[in-house]
Amino acid sequence: MPFPKNYRLQQTLSFFCLLILAGFFMASQVQAAGLVPCDGVCSSSSGSCVPCKPCHILVLISTLIKYAVTIIVPILAGLLFLAGGIMMVASGGSEERFKKGRKIFINTALGVLIVLASWAIVNTIMLALGGGDFTPETWWHGVSC
Repeated sequence: MPFPKNYRLQQTLSFFCLLILAGFFMASQVQAAGLVPCDGVCSSSSGSCVPCKPCHILVLISTLIKYAVTIIVPILAGLLFLAGGIMMVASGGSEERFKKGRKIFINTALGVLIVLASWAIVNTIMLALGGGDFTPETWWHGVSC
């Protein structure tokens, strides 16, 4: 039984998707310690304990969004730009493959713009809910309690 025409491409894309997915799980385990700056329920005997407040939920959301925008989106966008560029260069005169690579390029750029615009909107709402100030030093760093 012969393999489909795109079998090798499907195999390669599946491998890279699994590799990226594994990287996300490893990165989340490494960076899990700094998600929320509180220590949970504090006993009266521990002097350096920081009790959790409702504001820390906003800190958690802000940290997760910042992680997605600063780490996940650039990696995925870079891979998609690379795939689109390779498709355009390796089109071999095929107008259809060139247009497909160009479409990947344009859609990736639009996706990055949408992510950054939505991040700015959500960050502004989070700061308004969290009572943060809108100075340039603190606005881009998220919510802090």
